[in-house]
Amino acid sequence: MTSRISGFYRLAPSERLAAAAEQASLRKEEIEQIEGGLSLDAADKMVENVIGIMQVPLGVATNFVIDGREILIPMATEEPSVIAAASNG
Repeated sequence: MTSRISGFYRLAPSERLAAAAEQASLRKEEIEQIEGGLSLDAADKMVENVIGIMQVPLGVATNFVIDGREILIPMATEEPSVIAAASNG
């Protein structure tokens, strides 16, 4: 697998998901989790005193090599340019 996906940022979000899913060999269930939202019941089992859920965009940082393996890094952030900066070193 390579973490370098040429023109990744130019793809539509659905195309990015498809490319990342292929690169990471994600199963259908894993893709559905990424596409769907978190239920209040699931959130309540994850942290204390849940009162709601806030959605944050999930992106993928490319061009990472960790322990000699090229990988894609999922990143949830509302800040512009964070993922681009991480991807471009």
